[in-house]
Amino acid sequence: MEIKSGDTLNSGPKKVLLWPVYLCFIVFGMLIPVTRPDFQVVTFLFSVLLSLVVGLLVIKLLIMLFNIANPKLRLDTCEFAREAVGTGMLFMVPFAVLAVLAKVLMGWNAIMPFASAAIMTSAATAGTEVIKKGAQDMKNMIIPSVLAFTISTLWMMLIGFLP
Repeated sequence: MEIKSGDTLNSGPKKVLLWPVYLCFIVFGMLIPVTRPDFQVVTFLFSVLLSLVVGLLVIKLLIMLFNIANPKLRLDTCEFAREAVGTGMLFMVPFAVLAVLAKVLMGWNAIMPFASAAIMTSAATAGTEVIKKGAQDMKNMIIPSVLAFTISTLWMMLIGFLP
């Protein structure tokens, strides 16, 4: 008869959900056209679509770069990058909540600083999660920070071209 202790019951790989992260990107995309003086449905749709593209780009590039930069971890556990990115990117939730509260309660029109801070913080946290999984190099902090800076700057520039 085999007895399992409590710590081995859930010892399999944990399932990381990415939908809250995508929801945060959608919230930012919904708030951007609302801050403009002339609201248009076309701008709203393009903004939400652009935010989803940026979200997909950030998540997929982070996973790809972590897999490339850490071949030893990739050999040990193939899902380490997805787990790290999913866990780290959850730090976008407080920034999305703050952006909604800033717009609704205080009437602020500065949504993109919240979005940029959310991307930068959560990408760096994803790098920290990779280091917690056994990576030894500082590249796991530098690469996501540079990627997040580049993509958030690109996103801010593209927002200016919305109709």
